[in-house]
Formats: sequence, C-alpha cells, structure tokens
Amino acid sequence: MAPKRNEQRLLRNMGVHTVVLDLLQVPYDKKEDKRMNELIELAHKFLQNFCHGDRQNQALLYKSIDLFLNPGLLEAKTVCAVFKDNSQLCSEVSERVIQHFIHCIETHGRHVQYLKFLQTIVKADGQFIRRSQDMVMQELVNAVEEVLVFYNDKSSFNSFIEMMKRDRNHMDYDESSQLRYHIELVNLLAELTEGKNVYTEIKCHSLITLDDIVSVVTHPDCIIEVKEAYINFLNHCYIDTEVEMKEIYNSHHIWSLFEKSFLVDMARVANAPPDRKHADKALENYVINSLMNIITTFFNSPFSDQSQTIQKYMDEARDFWGQPYVQQYSSKTRQPVFVQLLHHVYRVSQSVQSHQRINVENCIKTLTEVARKHNISIPSDLEAQVVSMSQRTNSIMSRTAKLWRNRDPMRDASSTSLTGRMDHLVIEQDFHSVSSVLENELRPLVSAELSVLVDILYQPQLLFRPGSEASKNCQNGGFIQ
Repeated sequence: MAPKRNEQRLLRNMGVHTVVLDLLQVPYDKKEDKRMNELIELAHKFLQNFCHGDRQNQALLYKSIDLFLNPGLLEAKTVCAVFKDNSQLCSEVSERVIQHFIHCIETHGRHVQYLKFLQTIVKADGQFIRRSQDMVMQELVNAVEEVLVFYNDKSSFNSFIEMMKRDRNHMDYDESSQLRYHIELVNLLAELTEGKNVYTEIKCHSLITLDDIVSVVTHPDCIIEVKEAYINFLNHCYIDTEVEMKEIYNSHHIWSLFEKSFLVDMARVANAPPDRKHADKALENYVINSLMNIITTFFNSPFSDQSQTIQKYMDEARDFWGQPYVQQYSSKTRQPVFVQLLHHVYRVSQSVQSHQRINVENCIKTLTEVARKHNISIPSDLEAQVVSMSQRTNSIMSRTAKLWRNRDPMRDASSTSLTGRMDHLVIEQDFHSVSSVLENELRPLVSAELSVLVDILYQPQLLFRPGSEASKNCQNGGFIQ
C-alpha cells in the first residue's frame, strides 16, 4: 500500500497523533472492557498508517517510543512501523529498545512480532545496518535458550518434521505458531549476516551448521517456507562472505543440496502443467529466486574457483558416498551433478513466464562459463539448446538497443550500449520502476494546491495579521458562516 502523504501531512499539522497517543495512556480493564480493546486496536492501526513511509511522522512517534515498550503485540507492530525503512532511526536505535524485545520473548513467549521488529532495524531501504546487526546478534547470544530454538538433535528434529506436517496450511494465520517463529528466526539470522558481516557470520556458524542445513532442506517433508529461510541463511552466512568459509567449498554439503533438493524442486517446476491458475507460486518463487541466486553466487565466488570445487576429492567422496560410487564416476564425481544442474535450470527457463526468467538466464550464463573454464563436457543437445537461447536473448537485446537509438538520435552511442546481463525484460521492469517512483514522488506535489485549500478552511484567520478585525471575524467559524 502506497503512503497517502497528503493525508499524513494534514493529520500531522492538525496534531491528531498527539490525541491518539493520549488515548493509549488511558487506563482500562483489558480483560473486561472489550469496546476499549477495539478502540485501542484502531488507535494502533491509525498510528501505523500515520507513519507508513513518512519519515517526518516516524520521527514524531519515535520521540514517544517509551509508550510502546511493553509486551503487547499491537505495540510491537507499531514500533515496527516507526522504524520501517528508516535508515536514520534504525542506525540510532538504542540497546535498551533491542533488549526490551529480547526480554519480551524470554518472558512472554516466542511471538513472531517480536522478531519482526529485530528484522526491521537490521535492514532499511534494502541496505543492511551494520551497527544494528552487531547489537542484535550480541543480545541474541546473551539471551536464554528459549529465544534461540533450533531443532538440531534427533528428538527435536523429529518434532520439527511433525510440526511442518501439522502446521503447513495454517501457520500464516497464527502469530504464536512455533513453526513460524522458527522460520522468522532463521530469516533474522540471514539478515544479520547479510552484507558480509564477519562478526555475525562467526556467531551464526555455531547456531546452524552445514549439517543442520542439509538435514532440514533435503528432508522430503520440508516445506517451501522453511527451505527458503535456510537457503537464504546458507547464502549469506556461508557463501556470500568476506572471508572464505572453506567448509562449504571443500565438503559434500552444497553438492548434497544440489542433488537431493535443488534438482528435485527444479524438476517439480519444470514438470508442472502449463495451467497457470493452479501453479504452485511459492515453489516457483523459491526456485527462480532463492535457488537461482545461491547457485549463481556459489559459482561466481572467487573462493569457489580457487578451491576447484567441481573437481573430485577422493577421500571426501569415498567417505560420504562409498567406494562403489567413487568407482562408478571415476575421477569426476561432481561433474554429472553439475551437468544435471545446468540441464534442470534450462528446463526451468522454458517452464516459467518471460518476466520470471532474468535470474534463471543469469544462472545459465554463470554455469556455462564455469563449464567452459573447467572443460566440463556438456551433452551436445543441451549445449545446442543453451546456445540457441543465448542467441535469442542477444537478438532481442540488439533490437531493443536499436529501437532506443532510433528514438533518440542525439543520444551518445556509448550511453546506449547494453551489457550482456540485460534484455528486454530488464528494460521493461526498469521502465515500470521509474514510472512508479515518479508517480509516488510527483503525486503529492500535484495535490499540494488542494491541500492549501484545506489549510485555509481549517485556520482561515492565519491569512490575516494577528489581532486584526478580519482575523477576529474568521475565528470560531466566522469564515465558514
């Protein structure tokens, strides 16, 4: 929902938020007074919409942050709205506020909304806040065991699987769902390590190991939401890092995920019926976003290239797969899996809609470059299909670039050159993005003149010199009369 800036500004000028804040401080019986509970809920919804996307209104409510520092879930949602996508406030958040929400989890239960606040302050406007990441990580490590709940022993893991079977259809509607809490906790850890934060990466390695990730993601009963959380965590904590995490490149873990999970899920998307009405949107989004991004990041990593990750490690493969498997694939155990990976990614590209192919085609490009660099033999039919797709993409790019040059002959040729990573889909998406930004930015300016009329009707006496006869006549409804 786009912010309604005119209404937000008008309400701010009228001081309505101060009246609502006073209302929240009125004492009442929360157990018996149902009407008052409804009114308080509406008051919080008003404040959340009041500061939605409006930094000036967020700053106003931030001054009264102490009013919301209690265990209520409504208060937690309002605090999230105060900090949402406001990098300045997120950078200034105090340890006391963070400690409050950690303490709420310890004393009032594992509620998702408390984690939502922690997620809000570590990332704003698509950028991570390093100070907030470090502070939240430290408070989590210092918290009691009830806050950091991981199902990494045998008994709790079995309970986790049963939880996924039982709650998969209704966890989105239950704020107290333990499955949702765990998913959001893993999402929080992923955001704490985003942006190559070495300090938080080291802390998180001991919380969720590579063995834990493989056990969860490869389990046949693992649901998409859990897979997505764990794979994003794997990407930020173990792969897209500042310092090389050798275990991910020199062990079987990532290849186990490729073979036992990634290929399976990509095949499900590729084999799905063409009827879009019954498409599994969650599975599609997981495959074309999370899986394509982590595959691309993994093989583009300089650490991956340095470790010769596709080559065979005899001792490691023998220990994990057994001697017959080693003999079957000789000295190139991982290359068949790599070829299958490229084949399945190509099949996905042919199964999804055109606007969904950007990540998929980038992944194909990365895999083909790796294959060429490491002299990996690709079946001739697959290679021909990939080359044909690349040629079609290049042809579309050339036509698009020519069209742009013809529209603006004065444009410098160098400024119209398109990189290999762009195609007509990127141009279309960028155009819609620019249109959306312009619309959001210019609409308030276009409507400003109408807002002036509202201000005149609200306080017409300010048009005249204070104390003058005209000013007095306009007061107390005189202007309207």
